[in-house]
Amino acid sequence: MLSGRFSFFGGGGDSGAVVDNTNSSPSKCGEEQLAVVQPTLKLETDRQVYRPGDPVIVTIQISNPAKGYSFLMERLGFEIRGIEKLDTQWFATQKPMPGSKQKRGEHAFLECSTPVLVANQIVNAGASKSYVVRTQLPSIIPPSYKGSSIRYLYYIKSALTGEWIIYENGQSRAEIKNDVTDLEVRIPLQLWINQKSSAFPMDDDIVPLTTVQLDIFWKEMDGDADWIRANDMYDGVEDGYDSSRDDISSVSSYNPMRESLHRGFGSSLSLRSSSARSLSRDASTLEGFRTSLSSNMALPRLSVAEVLSDSGADVLSTQKSFAIVSPNEQQKLRKTFSAEDDVGVSSSPEAGAVESLSSEGFIRGRSYNIRLDDQVLLKFSPRNSDSTYYFSDMIGGTLTFFHEGARRCLEISITLETSETINRRFVHPSRRNSPTITKVQSDHHEVVADLVQTSFLFSIPMDGPMSFSTQHVSVQWVLRFEFFTTPKHVDWKKYEHPLLIEGREKTEWVLPITVHAPPPRGAPASGTRSEKLFSLDPMWVHN
Repeated sequence: MLSGRFSFFGGGGDSGAVVDNTNSSPSKCGEEQLAVVQPTLKLETDRQVYRPGDPVIVTIQISNPAKGYSFLMERLGFEIRGIEKLDTQWFATQKPMPGSKQKRGEHAFLECSTPVLVANQIVNAGASKSYVVRTQLPSIIPPSYKGSSIRYLYYIKSALTGEWIIYENGQSRAEIKNDVTDLEVRIPLQLWINQKSSAFPMDDDIVPLTTVQLDIFWKEMDGDADWIRANDMYDGVEDGYDSSRDDISSVSSYNPMRESLHRGFGSSLSLRSSSARSLSRDASTLEGFRTSLSSNMALPRLSVAEVLSDSGADVLSTQKSFAIVSPNEQQKLRKTFSAEDDVGVSSSPEAGAVESLSSEGFIRGRSYNIRLDDQVLLKFSPRNSDSTYYFSDMIGGTLTFFHEGARRCLEISITLETSETINRRFVHPSRRNSPTITKVQSDHHEVVADLVQTSFLFSIPMDGPMSFSTQHVSVQWVLRFEFFTTPKHVDWKKYEHPLLIEGREKTEWVLPITVHAPPPRGAPASGTRSEKLFSLDPMWVHN
């Protein structure tokens, strides 16, 4: 009569449906053939984005578009699942236990399911039945995230099995042969996490180590039916489960606690990223740079000093100043300052060299005097008064150059980057020297040899990801600045223009930022936001 099995996985949004227009033409006692279509199964959630602790309400609708057949719904199953997926090329994973349905590198940390939510219900021709299912999410779970090495995904699935009912001479019978209909619908569940509060646990604890089983309740939508608890819950992955279909948009959140990151990922976590798009950094360059520092080579010394935003004060007056003086003093600074207020500073004529400084009580988001050796090379004035941003926010600032010193800034390169760093305890042995994957979200390159001032402006993507970390991975945002300058000792009389100088030196500065999901509707964002008005038009040097 009708064709067999169909499956469907929703590709985003808050509803999904299965419709099949396969026709069958049974011939009964010389009657004319009658075309019959498949029933439809539709899932719809009460909202597009959820947060930990939220109730989840799902509407299930079964429709019978056939004109002359009723449909016997033998059983209707339902489940919500949260899964952590580790890429086995990036993580050292263990083989699953014999007989386990779980795949290697996968951990189901959330599940509420029942194979039989409703049984033996008849959907008349041209009619439909709707059911409402509700549950409540745990208060501590990770955000939805689709990364290069790890994914945290949530989905809702419903499966329907039934038979067509044929009426002959006033009697009804279920057609058994080739008439069993199996329909399946999957839709993604998007999860954002609110920025941390004092009551929120350490980052490592946001992924449950064992599967959290949730209670689910259901009722028929029509009438004043009472909620019924579904107790048929089971463990493991369903038969025929295909993890390749669990493709969910990248949404993530949570402000990382850097104390935890310092322990698991190292003090220079936020700086271990690459300027190359979507490539992992080879740590050999980093190690070589550290070795060269220990030998006290005469490298350019880049430092960053915060400047109070006071129009009446001298532009070079500073509130705090931190300079790289010597490798020994750098080690002292790292021991003195906390890792929570880490400010990235790096300098080297070689690309990829990275070092970091930390400052206790350092307040970001005003202005920064960037010094190279003893000269103020330029000043950076961020557009916002803090380093916290939300999805769709604009991020940018103004760069003011001081060309009066021995060095001159010739070019700048600015990138807005996300980095995905794997915890050293879980990284695959082949990736131990390159545990970070970097993605450039936006970039800006400009020749500034003749400029006094210029500006840049980027946009945080509407879907994140958020800044967050788990025991396996840390997702961070940074603004990376690269400055190409003239050498320290240049005979300016030999050159008509600074760009004619062949020798160039490259230095780096990294400014960590935090990206959150928008706060829940009606809830104010933490802190205040003050944006400076500035022009994107460059200011030229007038000779």
